[in-house]
Amino acid sequence: MPDVTVVIPLYGTHEGRDSLLAVTAAWLAQDVPCEVVVATAGDIPVTVAEDRDAHRRVRVVRADARLAAPGLLRNAGAAQARSPMLYLSDADIAPLGRDYLRRALRLATAGRAFAQPWMHRLLGGLREGGPHGPVDCRPTGTDPFCFVRAGSDGSLRQCDDERLLWEERSYGTQRYPTPLVFPPAAGLAPGTHDDYQWRAPYHWGALLLARRTFLEVGGYCPRYFGWGREDDDLLVKAAARDRVVRGWRAEPSLACLHFEHPLPFSEPSGESPEWKANDALYARRTAAGADAMIEEDLAARRDHGREVE
Repeated sequence: MPDVTVVIPLYGTHEGRDSLLAVTAAWLAQDVPCEVVVATAGDIPVTVAEDRDAHRRVRVVRADARLAAPGLLRNAGAAQARSPMLYLSDADIAPLGRDYLRRALRLATAGRAFAQPWMHRLLGGLREGGPHGPVDCRPTGTDPFCFVRAGSDGSLRQCDDERLLWEERSYGTQRYPTPLVFPPAAGLAPGTHDDYQWRAPYHWGALLLARRTFLEVGGYCPRYFGWGREDDDLLVKAAARDRVVRGWRAEPSLACLHFEHPLPFSEPSGESPEWKANDALYARRTAAGADAMIEEDLAARRDHGREVE
């Protein structure tokens, strides 16, 4: 049996289709056994890595085409997991280093969940002639940096004109400085207001937790559609049951790689109608508290179970 099930959603024409082959290969190359479950909304074309052995395999789950949202598809993928641990991720995110999962599991032991590892944002794609894909790429430099370009030798070099700053933010009952990064000119989205150009230099939605905990909190809320807030919502619920270790703070050298692509919205304000709806839903739910959020989602799962009987 694999130690971890990596769950990846994919729907529509998301650019993750282009990176999915390299991403699934990087997960299968981990030094702990892991399976990858790719959950798609309908029968969309995907290309994944070849299975390595019985415990390092990729399975594609074809969910209902109407489930065009990351959280809904991750719920569908998690339902097919064979492992006691779930790593919830994306099609455009690859682990750096073959020991990535092993180190993340060490941080997620004893009833904890691991979230938000440091993330390097790759501009320009991987250079041909690199060693063995993204899993073997090596960040160079000692100071914190986010945006990178890849050399043919597998090195990830900092883009000199990024701007990293720290802002005081609240997470539950805690407040602490949080890193934000403004991209170099090559990474900017034309027409988007400067205030919306910043990116998190960590994988916002990444979460490694026990499958038991995922089920106990009701999984992802089924009321978020399209892009945004479903990951924040799950993190609030998980933190109410387990202590959450944020990787970018606990172990910054444990990093992943994002294949950069245009923003999932085109409005100059940086906020699409679906984002605004999701943000309003998130505000209403968190105002009610984590316990109410969990009970609402468990009730929704029970109702769905009765519908399909």
